[in-house]
Amino acid sequence: MADKLIVLVTGANQGIGLYAAQQFAATGKHHVFVGSRDLAKGEKAVATLVAEGVDKESLEAVQLDVTSDESIEAAAKIVLEKYGRLDILANNAGISSAPGTKRAELQQIYDTNVFGAVIATDAFLPLLRKSTLPGGKRIVFVSSSLGSLTFASDLKGQFPGKLFLQYRSSKTALNMVLVSYASMLDDEEGFVVSGLCPGYCTTNLTNYDGYKDPRDGAKVILMAAEGEKKDVHCKVVHEGGAYPW
Repeated sequence: MADKLIVLVTGANQGIGLYAAQQFAATGKHHVFVGSRDLAKGEKAVATLVAEGVDKESLEAVQLDVTSDESIEAAAKIVLEKYGRLDILANNAGISSAPGTKRAELQQIYDTNVFGAVIATDAFLPLLRKSTLPGGKRIVFVSSSLGSLTFASDLKGQFPGKLFLQYRSSKTALNMVLVSYASMLDDEEGFVVSGLCPGYCTTNLTNYDGYKDPRDGAKVILMAAEGEKKDVHCKVVHEGGAYPW
């Protein structure tokens, strides 16, 4: 794998993450870890992609639950022992709702969408620092236009701030996380840290109520991961450019 970029996509057994894994692998330039909370589902996802024509040697499943420090550490150890480095980390795992009281729902959403992304990034950062290939040292956070304070403040807009408090506030927090890492790593060894909004896709996250094909949403992950630094670093991008904070 010396000539391929090693990529890890969290929450990649379904939805946008699955298609991002497919599209990374299809380039022939990437070897992709399909992160999945349930390893069996990750292995099934790999088998599905291989059956659809993706090179079997370009994909492998890894158990990764972003709400478990032990799971994250174990996944990082696997990547270290197999390849000694990671080139691209795509923090994709996320949920939009959870059962229980409002406090319980907020705790679960933030645990996955925010805390999990931070702990995973910290765990894989030593491996990302070992990347030497062009196109490496990339960290991507899957955010949302709903996290934009500018959009939320537009009371006559499509999605005013009164809607989706639990989910959208987690994405606002995630935007600060990406800015923090972008600032911390900006001058260190050529890191590029970016966020992205894949759009309102028809996935489990949206209860299959989106208007956009998740394959198209996945393309934005690759765009953020492969774009020029000036276009994507310390920004939340979408197909048309950067969104306001």
